[in-house]
Amino acid sequence: MERSFIRGMGMYLPEKTYSSIEIEERAGYDKFGIKKGLVKMLTGCASRHYVSEGEHSSDLAANAGRMALADAGLESSDIDAVLFCSITQDFAEPATVNVVMDKLDIRNAYSFDIKNACNAFISGLDVADSLIKSGKAENVLVVSGEALSRWTKFDYDNKEELLQRAPAALSVGDGGGAFVVSRVVDGGEGRGIVNSRFHTIPEVWNNNVIWGGGVVYPKDASLLYIPGTTKALIDMHQDVSRNYIPPVMKKSGWEKKDIDCVLVSQVAKWITKNIRNIIGVEKDIMPEIVETMGNMGAANIPVMACEARRLGILKERSKTLLLGGAVGANMGVMSVVM
Repeated sequence: MERSFIRGMGMYLPEKTYSSIEIEERAGYDKFGIKKGLVKMLTGCASRHYVSEGEHSSDLAANAGRMALADAGLESSDIDAVLFCSITQDFAEPATVNVVMDKLDIRNAYSFDIKNACNAFISGLDVADSLIKSGKAENVLVVSGEALSRWTKFDYDNKEELLQRAPAALSVGDGGGAFVVSRVVDGGEGRGIVNSRFHTIPEVWNNNVIWGGGVVYPKDASLLYIPGTTKALIDMHQDVSRNYIPPVMKKSGWEKKDIDCVLVSQVAKWITKNIRNIIGVEKDIMPEIVETMGNMGAANIPVMACEARRLGILKERSKTLLLGGAVGANMGVMSVVM
């Protein structure tokens, strides 16, 4: 059976940055007499990037994809399939991936969007791995472009709603990330996607729902915003660590001491710390990005991977765990030798 490996990585962050204090002022903390600083205190996010006017999800994804292609040493013509994996998208239809392909001049590939909340990107990696293992593709570009600021609510009607929903909802940021996944060829032995485990808990689908934009409320723009996190979803993040990582590690033949890097969807700094403690790994192999970039949804993992490489944590042949919990609710763990 063919094997796949992550051949190239790329990330892109918009130029505009905003501090949490600025975002709290915009959301009306002063108007409701709320002491500023709650967003940073409860999530760890001090600043984040926002898209500028005229900059969309496809732009973020295309910019990250361009960097990933260059990092992989490939041309647009080498790509067989493109997967756009994000919470946000440019429009309802057609698939945003078509726009990304056009911007990257990818003309000889097929494509589709993958929707799976914060786990969309690692779901895309799993699909890319399957395409390569089945012989349907040799090089797959997996991209994410999150313009979550466009779905951030700032016009709260009352203090109670603001306090309940805002800390998590106001910590989101915008950004793009991309991986090129390729078939393992001569010289790449030992590298690749080793194992994975994904699971869905459908009975909690109605936690943290973005109600607007679908056919239930097709024209109600007031419902097209990120509502904020819930305890059920926070508990699920930790459940990933306790119940899903050990089987993947065992099947991969790994022990805790073997892990070189952990990449996790970062919702809040304290959740990341809890996951790190549950796994039993040191902070220096699990870099945090939520403080300076916020929660970028599905783009978290590829951006974190690029940052980990920049910091010298993630290297070629590093044994790496990718894990995430997403609304839906979905859980995923993947072991990869980079």
